[in-house]
Amino acid sequence: MTKGKRIILIVGLPGSGKTYAVDFVKKKLGAKTIHSGDIIREEIERQGLKYSPTADAAVAHWFHQYGREAVLVQKVFEKIVRSRKKLIIVEGFRDIDQLQVLEDLLDHKVSVITIKCNFKTRLKRELERGRFGKDETKEYIKNRDISEKHRGLERLIRQAKYKIDNNGTKKQLEVKIIKMVKKLNK
Repeated sequence: MTKGKRIILIVGLPGSGKTYAVDFVKKKLGAKTIHSGDIIREEIERQGLKYSPTADAAVAHWFHQYGREAVLVQKVFEKIVRSRKKLIIVEGFRDIDQLQVLEDLLDHKVSVITIKCNFKTRLKRELERGRFGKDETKEYIKNRDISEKHRGLERLIRQAKYKIDNNGTKKQLEVKIIKMVKKLNK
């Protein structure tokens, strides 16, 4: 089922570079990548909602109430089980409870890497990405940070054993993430 697979979780605040790092590892090392945000977007679509900041926040909040963190993690676990890849990178968990559920399902510990980046740089990246168009403002991003931290992301980030500073260039992040993943994949 998951025997012989190496699972690495990458976490960080929005705009920190998680998705870029995960996609780069996929490209360079052929890893299977699982983005928890994709599961949220799949649920938005399943519910027939238009993708927007409001729908994204509402569905993410739904997944984080009344023990439903396990629902999202179960969907991630199913993707891990179905994968034939030995190296699997999971991106975007929001709290320690999600990590614990995954570790319980896997019956082993997961290596956690946090990607850290200052707010000014993250804000610039988020606004350039323009996922929500004109609805994505500095105030929206500040409020999303507060919500993510309140949910437990800040505790998960602090708990991560491995940390990467991403206030530099994409090339610097690429070098750091590949070096870290290769070290953890030994």
